[in-house]
This record gives sequence, structure tokens and C-alpha cells, in this order.
Amino acid sequence: MELSGDFAKYVSSCEPDDDAVTTAKKAHEKVRDELKTDEDTRDAHEETFLTGSYRRHTAIHNIEDVDVVCILDLDIHAEGSEPEVVLTWLQGVLDKYYSETRPQGRSIGISAKGVWLDIVPGSPVYKDGPLWIPDRDAKKWVQSHPKGQISAASEKNKSTDGYYVQTVKLMKAWRDRLPTEKSKPKSYILETLVNQTIGVPTAHARAVVSVLEGINSSYGFYRGSGIVPTIADPGFASVNVAKRWSSADFDAFLDQVKSAATTARQALDAIDEAESRKLWRKLFGSTFGA
Repeated sequence: MELSGDFAKYVSSCEPDDDAVTTAKKAHEKVRDELKTDEDTRDAHEETFLTGSYRRHTAIHNIEDVDVVCILDLDIHAEGSEPEVVLTWLQGVLDKYYSETRPQGRSIGISAKGVWLDIVPGSPVYKDGPLWIPDRDAKKWVQSHPKGQISAASEKNKSTDGYYVQTVKLMKAWRDRLPTEKSKPKSYILETLVNQTIGVPTAHARAVVSVLEGINSSYGFYRGSGIVPTIADPGFASVNVAKRWSSADFDAFLDQVKSAATTARQALDAIDEAESRKLWRKLFGSTFGA
């Protein structure tokens, strides 16, 4: 059964609370103003904008981190503009304002009064298009398209009458309940898989079934092959979001998807409401329908 009321209530329970939203808003506004006005960044600063699940409205529960892109007037090919140099410079600026900063692969992380911020420096490939962002490990600038990701999510949400964003939240809630860390994909990989498989649902239950069966159908035959297929970023198809996904973790995820797809189909097809709810609770926990 679709149990539309139960799903609506469960999705609502996944939403970040007002305090978390307020804390995140204050934190990102503060750092964006600092980057715009600091004497060491203001001449190079062109724009900051939000990205990540917070911006795409797919975050659930506590907002654990907020991604901020800082576009700089920067020649990435010039001497002194190497990724490590730019990231170290950016961390030095942020050290003026925050007691805890951390160099990360493509960003500088900062702890800002209850929320973690990831500050990603970038330089435009072309106006309003993809960006060059630093890759510390690869020691080179790589292309990404955060605004393209935002647009892709918005367009998919519109074409699915709002089910896309809510289904991403449902799938993240399901993912977070999986028994091992190996089986839990990173959030943007999962969001991409939802984008690929959601179809045109008419109910939350049908969206979940479409996603789980779609992932299993599209990728299940890779299980045990030692191969992780290319999974194209819906916002920038030349980027493979599964590039760093190990085959062992991929297989562990597919094992969970196969089992969950069977349970979800049984829950949707069940004609008894209590039996359907019992099956959905296997995926979403005892609070579903409570």
C-alpha cells in the first residue's frame, strides 16, 4: 500500500529543525561576509554561493555541514596558484576568524558555532558554467559544476511534482539505518542515483520502489565484478561521482539495495494496511507510521 499519510509524516520528521536552519544561516552569512571584506581576499573575491545538500534542500535532521563556494579572480595556470598554495592561503585567512580550521581534499573546513562549513575556492571555466576547484590529493585543478548540480536538482524536483527532494530525504534516512559503514554511500552519490531512477512517481511509496528497483536493475550485475561503473553527475555529465567509491563498498551497498527492493515491492503490493506498514518499517524504522 502507498500509505501516503504515513510517508508524508515521516518525510516531515526528516526535515532539519528550525534551530539547525537558523544556526546554519547565521554561520554561512558570517563567513561569506568575511571572505568578501577581508583585506587579503577582497581584491580576488568575485562571488560566494551555497551548494551541497543544504542548498539543494536535500539535507535531513541536523545540518551537519554547509558548503560555500568562493569564486576567485585567479589564473590557475600561474605560478603560485597551485591547489596546495591556494588552499593554504585560504586557511590562513580563515584562521583569523575561527579557532578550528582543517585542510581537506578540496576545501578548508571550519567549525562555526554549531555547524561545520566547507569553504571551496574556485575559478570559472567560463561565466556561469563549471568551475576549476583544487584537488589537493591529485595536485591539480579539476572541473566541477556546483550551479549545474543545483539546477539539475531543481529541474528534477519540478518534473516530479516535488517528489524528487522528498525521495532523496527518504533514501538518506534509509541509508543511515544500514548496518555497516561500508554499505552507506556518500550523500551525493545516493542523490545522483535517485535522480537517475525515480521516474515520474505518483506517491512516495512508488518513488522508493522505483529507486531501489532501478538501482538494482541498472547496477546489480556489477556486484562481485570488482568494477564500479561510471555514474555521471546530473549537473555535469563529464564528472563521475563514483570515482572514489571502492568496489567492496559498492558491493556492500548493492547487497542492501537488492534486499530493500524486495521488501519495498512487498510493502507496496500488500493489501493489508498493517502488513504494509510492518514491511515499510523494515526500511525506515519503528517511527514510520507511528
